[in-house]
Amino acid sequence: MKTINIFSLFILLVVTLPLHAQDPLSKDVRVVREFDPTVSDAMKINQMPDREDTLEINPQFSYRVVGQPLVGIPDVEPLSAARLARQRKGELYPSYVRGGVGNYETLFGDIFYNITRNEKFAFALSLGQESSWGNIELEDGRSSDAPLHLTNGGLYLRHFFDDKTLAFDMDFNRRAYEYYGLQTIDPETFYISEGVVMGDNLIPDRKQRQTAFDLRIGLMGQQADVDDVRYHLDFAYGAFDNFTGVGENTFGLTGDAKLPFGGIGLHIDGGVRYNKVNAPKGDNKMPALWTFDDREQIFLTMNPRMVIPGDKLSVEIGVKVTGEFAGTEDFYLSPHVQGDLVIAEGIVSTFMGMTGEVRPGFYRDMMAENPFLSPDVLVETAHSNIRGFAGVKGNFSSATSFTARLDYEFIENEHFYENIFFEENVTNYYGMSNLFTVAYDDATLLTLSGELLVRPVPELDIVLKGAYYGWELDVLEHAWHKPEMEIGLRAGYQFSEELRLDAAFNLLGERKARDLNSLNEMKMLKSVADFNLGGNYQLNKRMHFFARIQNIFAAKYYQWSGYPMQGVNFRIGAGYSF
Repeated sequence: MKTINIFSLFILLVVTLPLHAQDPLSKDVRVVREFDPTVSDAMKINQMPDREDTLEINPQFSYRVVGQPLVGIPDVEPLSAARLARQRKGELYPSYVRGGVGNYETLFGDIFYNITRNEKFAFALSLGQESSWGNIELEDGRSSDAPLHLTNGGLYLRHFFDDKTLAFDMDFNRRAYEYYGLQTIDPETFYISEGVVMGDNLIPDRKQRQTAFDLRIGLMGQQADVDDVRYHLDFAYGAFDNFTGVGENTFGLTGDAKLPFGGIGLHIDGGVRYNKVNAPKGDNKMPALWTFDDREQIFLTMNPRMVIPGDKLSVEIGVKVTGEFAGTEDFYLSPHVQGDLVIAEGIVSTFMGMTGEVRPGFYRDMMAENPFLSPDVLVETAHSNIRGFAGVKGNFSSATSFTARLDYEFIENEHFYENIFFEENVTNYYGMSNLFTVAYDDATLLTLSGELLVRPVPELDIVLKGAYYGWELDVLEHAWHKPEMEIGLRAGYQFSEELRLDAAFNLLGERKARDLNSLNEMKMLKSVADFNLGGNYQLNKRMHFFARIQNIFAAKYYQWSGYPMQGVNFRIGAGYSF
């Protein structure tokens, strides 16, 4: 793998942006919530809010495009649990129901229930269903059924003690869909795959589903005195399986503790996670296409670090240690060093550091990342052994805040998705499957990212967010399906107490996909410009109406090679509290 010396790495770390000092401000602008630009965003039911306030400027840049043919619905905030502080009593409704329709034969609905005004307990139930039966035109002009059915439910419980909180969560999620993407395998042609086989044996059943159940029990200390020990413990269990018969069971125990020692603190977090993947029971019905294996993994992690706070300069120094036990023993060691320097109080500060990360290829996570991944693929663990970062954050004015960041990391065994190809027996032509496998390579990745929040008036907020990615690989010619840049712009305006409108523009750069039948064995996936408009009208305290139209430019977008997303689509609906 290509390497650079330590001196070069620190040159990258000290890159900052020139800034002009301003008079101290009496009010800081803080990013209240993250804006994650997506194309055809999918609705996700949030868990109940935590008791502690965690609002701060610290954006985590995570850019994703939803890998499914069904688009999302406008964000509508359900009822939250009652506040614990004393307040004037208002009208709170424990239940909320929402439903609507859209093109592509879409129906959706949700129901929520919370207990209200309880100082000892918070309790919520949720249930949602989305279904779409629409068709999507493939790149060869054919129309393909692309149904999608999403079911989710959850139970969330918090018990508040004087100095700790006990949490109990259960979640159920089911996603049923089909391999609707383009495939060029001729059922009556012979192909080479561990011998010569008929093409019909290389085309999977179109149906697929993912079903998951999660259970979490947590205990969090909430001591008010900074000299008290703070802790957080979590036990988690997860069960997952799919239509192909592959199952995964997960047990995890994690925790963290903050131990004060005078003016400094010792922070320790870590845990253990056990993962077991079970191959389908019985005979393999398609041995020419799939080879299933069991897998058992144990991960032990520990991240001790010393935190030295200060009025101007705060420093963290520690180490990250991870052990993976999966037939063989692998240990990963990374530094954890971070410093935050306040240049002008309330105006600008800088940060820089060095860390690392272990990214296990858990089966469930990989199926969620790419739902069209061949179900017999077990993705290996990747390791970012060194990631240097530096940046600046602050406020241009009382109405504007910003963050700019540079990351440079060395990654071992990174995975990239590519279509599976089978060579015809008598020609040099390859049949392309609409299933994906992974290719591995060591890489370096340069990421430049930034976020700007502007709120010129209380009714209007504008967020601009973008990132550039520079990949350098050791073996592969291209970073398959990885864009070079992403840009997202969102604006929301509160016209009145009843009416709010929002607009979003997302731009995703060109990507490259592996294609053995194309020149240089590569084809381009065009960039996509996605423009969305939405609105919410509050008729009264109980009822509201919402509408949203997405992909107004009708961009022909492919997240994965062979899988186009929906064109222009809209949704309308209503919600009612009772």
